[in-house]
Amino acid sequence: MANKVKAKKSGKKSTAPRPRRGRATSSRVSSKNQITIPVEVLREVNLNPGDPVEFMIDKENRIVIASIDEADWKKSLRELAGSMSGLATKFDYKKERAEWDKKVTQTPLG
Repeated sequence: MANKVKAKKSGKKSTAPRPRRGRATSSRVSSKNQITIPVEVLREVNLNPGDPVEFMIDKENRIVIASIDEADWKKSLRELAGSMSGLATKFDYKKERAEWDKKVTQTPLG
């Protein structure tokens, strides 16, 4: 006599769409203090597995991750960028640019 196999009852399936894996822009810190950087972020900054990175904390207590291979002048510029907000609020960039262009076109070459 053959035993009959009972079919499993299927549970209710959720109708809400699940987000695709690997499409997130955030992550969590694991119990081992590890994080996973989302693929889109890695592609945007051109980081690959095995690339060395450096961790820094900016003035707003945000963690900044930068490639160690980055040139020193770029690193310095990144640290300075935005550190002096409001410095040039009354500066007329268009006027300064027009004066510069005028001087450059009037200077004889050679």
